[in-house]
Order: sequence, then structure tokens, then C-alpha cells
Amino acid sequence: MQPNPVTKKIQTLPEPLQREVEDFVDFLLARYRQQATAADDEISGKLLTQLAEAGGSYEWLDDAAEDIYSDADGEPV
Repeated sequence: MQPNPVTKKIQTLPEPLQREVEDFVDFLLARYRQQATAADDEISGKLLTQLAEAGGSYEWLDDAAEDIYSDADGEPV
């Protein structure tokens, strides 16, 4: 397998610059993993909400006894 052009360029850098590139790659990977984890958490939240709705967790909101307020309640803002 032949190295790609970016790898070839990095290999031509002096050692201190190669270490900087490696540090930057580590930074990018950490940021990517953090974003991927956040996206996974968001999907899990959406899935949890769908499961709660499908399981009837919010059906009590449809009960007429829960409508204790009207548009006339409260003070105007």
C-alpha cells in the first residue's frame, strides 16, 4: 500500500514539526470523538422520548381533569 500525499508531506517535515502534526491530529480525534458521543446521546434522548410516547407515559395529559387553566388565568405580560 502506497502512502497518500499527505503522509508523504508529513514524512518530509523535521521531527519537531511532525510532533506538532501528531498533537494536532490527537486534538482533532478528541474533538471528533466528543462530537460523536454528543450525537449518540442526542439520539438516545430522542429514542427515549419515542419509547415514552409509545408506552403511554404521556396519556395522562389527555385527561380533561388536567385542564385546570384557561387563557383567562394569570396576569397579562
